[in-house]
Amino acid sequence: MTDKTPLEQGTIIGGHYIIDGLINMGGFGAVYRGIDSSEGNRLCAIKETYDVTPAARRRALMEAAVLFTVKSKHLPRVYDAFEANGRFYLVMQLIEGNTLQQVLRLQGRPCSEQEVVNWLIPIMYVLNELHSRNPAVIHRDIKPGNIILTPDQTAVLVDFGLTKLYDPNSDTQTLVRAVSQGYSPVEQYVGKTNPQSDIYAMAATMYFLLTLKLPPESVNRSYRDELVAPSLLNPKVSPDMDRVLLKAMSVDADMRYRSMNEFAQALQSSLFASYLDPTIANGGSGVPFNYTQGTIAQAQSQQQGNGRQSAPQPTSMPAPSYQYANPRPVPYPVTPVSSPTPKTKPAKPLPEYRPLPSPMNQGCLCGLVQGVLAACIVLILKKEAYFYVTIVVGFLFFMLAGFLTTRRGGRTSRSIWAGIWAGCMSTVMFWIVITVGFAVLVSQNIALRASRAQQEGIPQNPGKELQHAMAAVGATLPVHPTTPQPGSNAVLVFLAGGLLCAIGFSLVGGMIGRSRFKTKMQRRGYP
Repeated sequence: MTDKTPLEQGTIIGGHYIIDGLINMGGFGAVYRGIDSSEGNRLCAIKETYDVTPAARRRALMEAAVLFTVKSKHLPRVYDAFEANGRFYLVMQLIEGNTLQQVLRLQGRPCSEQEVVNWLIPIMYVLNELHSRNPAVIHRDIKPGNIILTPDQTAVLVDFGLTKLYDPNSDTQTLVRAVSQGYSPVEQYVGKTNPQSDIYAMAATMYFLLTLKLPPESVNRSYRDELVAPSLLNPKVSPDMDRVLLKAMSVDADMRYRSMNEFAQALQSSLFASYLDPTIANGGSGVPFNYTQGTIAQAQSQQQGNGRQSAPQPTSMPAPSYQYANPRPVPYPVTPVSSPTPKTKPAKPLPEYRPLPSPMNQGCLCGLVQGVLAACIVLILKKEAYFYVTIVVGFLFFMLAGFLTTRRGGRTSRSIWAGIWAGCMSTVMFWIVITVGFAVLVSQNIALRASRAQQEGIPQNPGKELQHAMAAVGATLPVHPTTPQPGSNAVLVFLAGGLLCAIGFSLVGGMIGRSRFKTKMQRRGYP
């Protein structure tokens, strides 16, 4: 069993790294504050991993490789990686500050849109660069606890331990299915993540920062979507932020933004007056500072001195370029105080938000109505031709169940569950109504025969009267020649075939409903 005792202060590992104290500790490892004596006593963070199996070693080396190749002030730098004393160590830049989770706890209030956008958009551009690689690099664990806010208000994304390479042309299954409740998309629960997975997690992080409420788990949303629009939890959240976050947090990955860059551009649109504000909160003290014309001119002259092409002053933050050696921080120019706010078109109305209908509820409702209706047709019309009518009616109700579960969004797979519930409920209700109706008809037949026997003075035998009544009523009900007889093994085959038909027709209805939803959203201008 792996010894999980933390290293004592003053312990030397790797020949020249001195443990200066414990920062954090979990079930899989620990993070220490360290001193690199070979680099002039440089402070560093030493990440210790207890697991040294080949799979764990690959994950640790993957984290090191990613951070080695991207130089950005929004990612920690990696200094060294080595194995010692049966554990694996990653030596990284020590990031001073609090995680966004701790920031929320300290300030005791939701963050403003301006704060959230200013902190996270630079990280989104870093992630877009990682997603644009071949193969793409996916973080897979974006959440407030993995974003550190430094004293100068720079957000730094940490903990690339669950990083994964994604190649759309190969099998994307993975054995590592670690998830973070509320932040992981539904595809991460089955180990098939892609760049859209990070978009979901980033949007969920913004949702929590703006509302102080953890989003419902994505797997639960796939059955019953109870995600509430952020503005309903925090009135200070704008309708534009609602629109962007609800799209980025779609349960279906195809309905989210196509890239992190597109997500960032949506947040930077001129509709967000908060992001165009020339003042940015400084350290939570409430004292603003201004990006003046001189600051912007100085930043542009630095870019020209570094051999970059100077771009005209934009009204929103441009995607930063990434250097791979000796990086210099590049200021993000914003609109100066003297610039008037540009005229914008009216924002598109936010679609009415309602939870998606439950496949079980829709399936049971359609199955119940179909079962009762089919039984009534058989009992009342009493002709074999109407037996086929009940079959057609059943198919239509199965399609309706699938259509109702996807017509307002959601995966087509939801319609399969609706079909299962509809098929089971319709079968149960059909035989319940048939049994009750048959009993009523038999009792009416017995009463009629008893009345005739009394008029003719014929003695009655209750047992024989019941048998004759059941035979007479049974002869009037339509029975299809292929219907299996009770007690035969064919009954199970018959029921299984009916269930498959229910699933199939419900799936067709689900595909129609999803196609209708996409068309409706495109007409409204939501791609």
